[in-house]
Amino acid sequence: MSPRYEHLFISFIRELQAHFREHHDIRFYASRLNILPVYLSRIVRAVTGRTVIDFINQLLTMEASRLLRSTDLSATQIADRLHFADQSSFSKFFTRSKGVTPRDFRAEGR
Repeated sequence: MSPRYEHLFISFIRELQAHFREHHDIRFYASRLNILPVYLSRIVRAVTGRTVIDFINQLLTMEASRLLRSTDLSATQIADRLHFADQSSFSKFFTRSKGVTPRDFRAEGR
């Protein structure tokens, strides 16, 4: 792996950790790194074999799971906090990701 790829990947991870709650699109992260989205995709794929969206979705799922387990926030409040368009979008995302609805996840105490 080239030093430039390594530097940009580490920078991407830092930006992602700081902004994943508000920004779910590759264009935002690429612009923060002053590179094109296709170049960021290429770097992340070369370094990890995964996509940028995989990384974004993983952090969103982890944070949503944490909020469902450790707070009394409603699904609508979590959707707002994680900047989903609405509660329905959040529920569909979470169910695709975890294989269970947010309500069932919370009830099962996973």
